[in-house]
Formats: sequence, C-alpha cells, structure tokens
Amino acid sequence: MSKIDSSGLEHGRRGDAVYVVLNGRQIKKALYSPTNPRTPAQQMHRAKLAFANRLSAQLAQAVNIGFARIDEKKDLVSPRNAFVRANWNNGALQWDEDKGVWELCPQHLLLAEGPRHMGDGMSVAVEGDLLRVLCLDSGLSDNYAVADDRLMVAVYMPEIQDVLVYEGRERGGCEDCPFILPEELPSGAMHIYVWFRAASFHRADGSHATVRPGQCSRSLYLGTFCR
Repeated sequence: MSKIDSSGLEHGRRGDAVYVVLNGRQIKKALYSPTNPRTPAQQMHRAKLAFANRLSAQLAQAVNIGFARIDEKKDLVSPRNAFVRANWNNGALQWDEDKGVWELCPQHLLLAEGPRHMGDGMSVAVEGDLLRVLCLDSGLSDNYAVADDRLMVAVYMPEIQDVLVYEGRERGGCEDCPFILPEELPSGAMHIYVWFRAASFHRADGSHATVRPGQCSRSLYLGTFCR
C-alpha cells in the first residue's frame, strides 16, 4: 500500500504500479515481476555454482591460506570467492552427462594461487600414517623464491568432506618433509596438494622480487592415494 507524504507525493505500491520520489519529483514505475528461468543451461550453471560453493566450504581451511592475498591489488574478494573464480573454467569442475551432476577432477584443482615460485620437481609417498613430500628442486634461483618460504601441504578427503593442512619446512631445507596422518583418519581417497607460502617481508633486490607475508605460489597436485 502506498502512502502520501506531507508534500502530497506518493510512495510505495498501488495496484500494478510503484510510486517513488526522485529529486522532489513524483515518478510512477510499472511493477516489476521477477522471473526465474529454468532452461537446461541455466540449471546447469546454478548446479555448477552450488557445487563450487560446497567445495569451497569443504576446503576452506586450505583455501583461506592459499587465496588469502590473491587480490591484494584489486577489489577485495574473499578467499573462497577467489577459489571459485580460479577453478570455474580450468577443468576442475566437470559435468558427468550420465549422472547429470558436477564432479571434481582433482588433477586440475587449485588450492592456492599467487606469485611465489612453484617448480615441478615435487613428489609424495604415503606409507601407513606417514606422508613424505620430496622436493628435488627448491627453485631458490627463481626471482619469486626465497629460503624462508614455507612448504604447505593439503590432504583433501572427499568421502568425509574435509581437508588437513600442514605447514612444513622452509624452502631452503625442504628436500624431504615427513608428516604424520591422524591414526583415526577413515579409509578413503586422499588428494594431495602442495604450495609455498611467504613467511616474512623481503625488499626487492637485484635477483629477487619483493616478498609480502602470506603470498603463495600456485598449488601443485601430487596424486591421489587410498587408505
């Protein structure tokens, strides 16, 4: 129901119209009837967004570290929103035509992004409750690598919709990094990812760019294992 103010101007809805006042002038607008299109493409898009948001919630412990500073020079974006944007079209979210659902392709999933250096010389082995990450090349000669960058490890377990995050050794001494998995961890698949995270501030010099705490490298998928 609309109301008349002391100036005789009308505010609110009356019938099939809405009355507003702009700069002292009465304006009549047609009533807006929102639509909710349900074409197959739109439903698929909504399902994809819902799946990506659920995934970001399950991986929040890792995502809040890996994407903490991804947009520091742009408009403020939450780590979880940055995660969804980074994984939207990179192949991590794949449509299963037979099941009619979105599914994860772990090989393409990104849990971290940023300017820090991440080489390809990484591998992982799992023996019982021991997880061992081997780094054959720390990349210390790279412009975006310093000795006190920290190795981060994430173990994503889709069956229980949870992730474990470990902080490992510094880049300068991470040739062999062991981690202990909880004994009570249930059986199931474990997708393992690693990245480097800056620990302290460093000014730029002739061979290295400026380092800001919290900056990360792009994450690297090391494989899927079963307990």
